[in-house]
Amino acid sequence: MTYDAKTLEREFKGAATLRISRKNRGNRDYSRDADYWTGGKCDWGGGHNLSKDCQEISKGFGKLDDLKKVEQELQRCTSEREFNSTKSRLIRQAEELENGLQAKTSATSSMFWICIIWSYYESFLESKLRPLRSEVSRLKENINNQQYKHYEEIKLLKLEQKQIENRMRENKRKAENEKDPDKKALLLIAIEEDSKLLKKNLEKQKAIPTSNLRFEPDKYVSDLINSMKEAIKNSGGGGPGDGSGSGRNKNKNDNDDSDDDINCPGSNTGGGSNPTSNEPKGKESNQPTQQQLIIFGSIACLVIFYLYSQKSKPEPNYYDF
Repeated sequence: MTYDAKTLEREFKGAATLRISRKNRGNRDYSRDADYWTGGKCDWGGGHNLSKDCQEISKGFGKLDDLKKVEQELQRCTSEREFNSTKSRLIRQAEELENGLQAKTSATSSMFWICIIWSYYESFLESKLRPLRSEVSRLKENINNQQYKHYEEIKLLKLEQKQIENRMRENKRKAENEKDPDKKALLLIAIEEDSKLLKKNLEKQKAIPTSNLRFEPDKYVSDLINSMKEAIKNSGGGGPGDGSGSGRNKNKNDNDDSDDDINCPGSNTGGGSNPTSNEPKGKESNQPTQQQLIIFGSIACLVIFYLYSQKSKPEPNYYDF
């Protein structure tokens, strides 16, 4: 929880409404407030300005954000000595901030060196400081619990995680392009085996106190392996038992078989289509019609009958008298 300067100024003026009103009516008890509430300076000895005081408080609160980055700072350490030195510095910062988040304003000491006027509104200040102190205390405890060996272990596990995932992606790429079902099956087995190693790796990471693993290893690995299998299935390369691969070719062959059935002589399938509908129309127009065949046949019979009758008739004897 942090507060920006403008919000603090608005809320503090709201808390000091009665004081501001009395000062504006000429109450001499607040005459030394001078122009503090209207953008000027006070006359309490420090020449404080309300806007600048709020900026100083906001800046002090902002140190809390630096402590929240403790894990990132410790992760960048390359040796145990550097790690311990950084850890000690962060603990000192947390203690300084914790001590500074006290509602103390007097002539000799002041929280963030702000005007003494704030000391009359300790309850207002305390309502802002209490949750911040609790957060600083939690962060300080977190820093104290950091151990170099945990960071070393996390680094090694993350390196191993990266290697496993890269291997899985490479086998996925190979499986997408592999046409041989047996080889594809071996690649899928390799991906499955690596997924088991990945799960164990993530479980070890999550067990480390300083780990920031915010997902469940089971779900992460399951989602990853399923997405890879789906990508392989949809790659068009085919695979054992997945019914994919040359799916389009398979459908095409099925359609070809159906076409053969439709074109098969005597078949009534295909919506009563003519079995010879695929024959060229020009060829049909060259064939003699049934009527032409009858005429040709009749003429042929007449010619044969005529020739036969001429042969069976006896030749006249021109020598008989």
